[in-house]
Parts: sequence; structure tokens; C-alpha cells
Amino acid sequence: MEYIIELCFTIAYVIIMVVALTGNTLLIYIVWKIKETRVTTSFLFVNMAVADLLVTIFQMPVSIVHFYVYEMSDWVGHLTCGFIYYVLYVSTTASIFCLAVMAFDRYFAVVHPMTQDIWFRKSKIIAPIVWISSMALMSVAPIAFKSINGKCFVTDAAMPYLPFWTYLLLINYLVPLAIISILYTIVARTLWFQQMPGHLTSRDEQRRLILKKKVVRTLVIVVVCLQSAGVLCTCLIWTQL
Repeated sequence: MEYIIELCFTIAYVIIMVVALTGNTLLIYIVWKIKETRVTTSFLFVNMAVADLLVTIFQMPVSIVHFYVYEMSDWVGHLTCGFIYYVLYVSTTASIFCLAVMAFDRYFAVVHPMTQDIWFRKSKIIAPIVWISSMALMSVAPIAFKSINGKCFVTDAAMPYLPFWTYLLLINYLVPLAIISILYTIVARTLWFQQMPGHLTSRDEQRRLILKKKVVRTLVIVVVCLQSAGVLCTCLIWTQL
């Protein structure tokens, strides 16, 4: 029975890896190939795709190996433990920061449409900042995770358990979630109450109202999904303390 479960997990991981590699590579290729897609939002999606590829290439194969090799040798465990989790958390942080930057970009585009040339909306500047800040903030991961008897753990000897997970929760969920929620709330409110210049026919007004509802509904879904993820992660962390 245990072998069947491991086999099912392995097949699921392989399918996810193939889909992730194909989808993210295709996204990067499309943005690189088609000049019309090279806008700030597209470049942020490219950075999220790169982050996803890093997890797919470095973390997922190790997870598959752990299904069958329960205890790594000392040197392999020490080598992979800190590095794999560092890549995982850097990639996760970079993706979440990209979502926050997208929220800022949409905020300026809708609420302050005349500020097109500010440095914050230039992908060539913001992308390195996202990755450098992610690598710096997650530099605690190799310190916190240690290989003990071939298994990877957060040990109180290396770093206290509660402060480490609280730090991750703040950096990866609570702070970005608060920023994204506030910005998208302002964007949704601006879109809903914004008046179009000139005279609109009843049909134009109806189309505009439908478009407003779609945009606002999308923003609400994004915020609710992020809030749900944040609550879930908080519950998982606290139940393990």
C-alpha cells in the first residue's frame, strides 16, 4: 500500500513538473518573441515563471528522491538541505513580490494614470530589486534548515522555530497581502466610481458597467485567494508549534 502511495505521488509530481516546465518556458518564449507583449506586467509574469522553473528544477526532483530514499548521506544531506530550501523560499518570495509590484503597477495605471515614467514601473529596474531583496531576505533559510540523520529540519539549535516561521509568514504573506489588498481595494473603488468623459448612450453605459463588474470581481477573487492562502499557512504553522 505504501509503495502505491509513493508511486501515485511520484506520477503526480512528474506530471506537475512537465506542465510547469512546458507552460513557464512557453510563457517566457512568447514574451521574448512577441514585442507587443513586452510590458511591465508581462515581464513580471516572466519573473514569476522563472521562479516557478527554479522550484520545478531544483526542489521537485529532490522531493521525488525523498519518497524512496528516506535518509540522505551526511554530505548529500548537508549540501541539499540548505540550498534546496533557500531556492524554494527565494522563488516563493520573488513570486509574491511580483504580485505586489503588479498591484502597484495597476494602482498607478488606474488611480494615477499620468505617472507613466516613474522608476517603479520600469521592469528593468524593479526585476533586479525583486530578486536581490528576495535573496537577501531569505538568506536565513540555509541557517535555519539543518540535515539531521539524513533528514532536513528547522532546529532550535540553528534558529528558534517560532521566530523563523513568523518571519516567513510576515515576509511571504501578511505584509504583501496587506499591500495588495489595500491597493486593489483602491483600484476597484476608483474603477467603480470613475465617470467617463463625454456623453454615453445607454448601451455604452451598460457595456461599461459589465466591464466594471468583471474587473472588480477579478480583483476581489485575487484578494480572497491570497487571504485564504495566508490564513491556511498561518493555521498550518501554528498547529505545528
